[in-house]
Amino acid sequence: MGMDKHDTEELEQYRAADRAGLLLRLPVPLGATVWRVCSNPACHYGVRQAEIFLFGRVCTPRRIVEAVPFSLALLDEWEKTVFQTEDEGRRLIEHDAERAGDGPT
Repeated sequence: MGMDKHDTEELEQYRAADRAGLLLRLPVPLGATVWRVCSNPACHYGVRQAEIFLFGRVCTPRRIVEAVPFSLALLDEWEKTVFQTEDEGRRLIEHDAERAGDGPT
């Protein structure tokens, strides 16, 4: 099964666009589930102060990993705060906590 003239022309258009730097390779398909590290909305000043009073320390994590659908708006944060797997996001939180001297959260 060979390529017809239309297929050949379309392939050449893609190759020309690629050479011109007009094609973008996405890390995952649009709409795929990815994982974003973000502030925990449940860990605000009042909660932190209550936990310090009750337990002597803050127990609620300041940052969480949440599942979100991938969109082009997330490209700038790819592999900074947006990851393909939940585990990668959790590793970022653990790494940042260790660097800050807080230990695992």
